[in-house]
Amino acid sequence: MASIMIGVAGCAQLGGAGVPAPSNLRITDFSSGSGNTDAVDIQENEESITSPFSHDGSGFSSGTYSANINIGALNTAYSGAATSATLEFGGFLATTASGGMPSGTTYSWNVATGNSTSLSAGSASIIGTASTTQDSLGFSGADAGVGEKARLTFGGGKGGLVLPSPNDVWHIEVSCTATSAGGSDSAQVDIEYTFVL
Repeated sequence: MASIMIGVAGCAQLGGAGVPAPSNLRITDFSSGSGNTDAVDIQENEESITSPFSHDGSGFSSGTYSANINIGALNTAYSGAATSATLEFGGFLATTASGGMPSGTTYSWNVATGNSTSLSAGSASIIGTASTTQDSLGFSGADAGVGEKARLTFGGGKGGLVLPSPNDVWHIEVSCTATSAGGSDSAQVDIEYTFVL
């Protein structure tokens, strides 16, 4: 009888162990080999435009990329080509946890307009559908990186574009949440563009 009780107790312990929650998450701009950690790649959706917003991920520091955008360069890039800047982001959700990602983990990317955004002209918005893939690096063809895109719609009309003013800020947050049977965790990077003369 005692041996039966020990066997049942052992089964209960195994069943109660469950699946761990994802942990130690980091967004990277590579899935294998080497690249930039706590970073995403940034690309203008209209690939024919040489955009001052585009970036290869190398300038991130502690999960934040801060860049000055020259208003003259912005005017050159977009006037006559588009009435908005639409940015795609490429990222991979990695973990440094022992054992890697838990079995059955699902992923949800998110792009949001950050609280530091301050624009004197135009508006910032988010378009597209969020990716549910751990590896959301691709930009080619139908692939759109993390799915959601950040759009800066310029002001103006027939008379031409009205661009942001000096010291205006466009703040973008890119995050991904990983969820397993044991729980959820997330990682985020921040992008801050400051407009200058």
